[in-house]
Amino acid sequence: MQKGKERQVQKEKELGRKLTEAHANMGKIALRTSLRVLLAGVVIIAGVRGNPPQGGPVSVLAGLLASCVALCAAVWVFFPLIHCGDFMEFYENGIVICKRKWTLDELGEITFMDARSNRSAFTRTYMCTDVRNFDITYIKDGKKSFNRAYLKVI
Repeated sequence: MQKGKERQVQKEKELGRKLTEAHANMGKIALRTSLRVLLAGVVIIAGVRGNPPQGGPVSVLAGLLASCVALCAAVWVFFPLIHCGDFMEFYENGIVICKRKWTLDELGEITFMDARSNRSAFTRTYMCTDVRNFDITYIKDGKKSFNRAYLKVI
């Protein structure tokens, strides 16, 4: 308990007073995961209707290949769930992005960019800095919280 308070005091000394925070957008995560589950279900039903299973796999290699495809599909379907813990905390002198502290001097100029990929129907939101581009797609109101903290606008 005491060490936790000491860390909090040290963090506040480095980054200053906490201004605001933004957490994961659970609605967006649930929507995208459910759409992926729905798409995977349609593909499975279409595959089973077109080629009904007639017993087990022909060989061990075919079973291994089918297992690898099923595993890859499961990773793709449930990938948005890894963003459930995403968050941003805005301080006077810096930002904490998913437990990593960055000072405003390190980050340099900060801009926001919405990008659409040819492979996706959804846009992705990036916080572009001199250090790197942070993917803040699954953070609820990340840009609005940034503007509220540093620009005093919404």
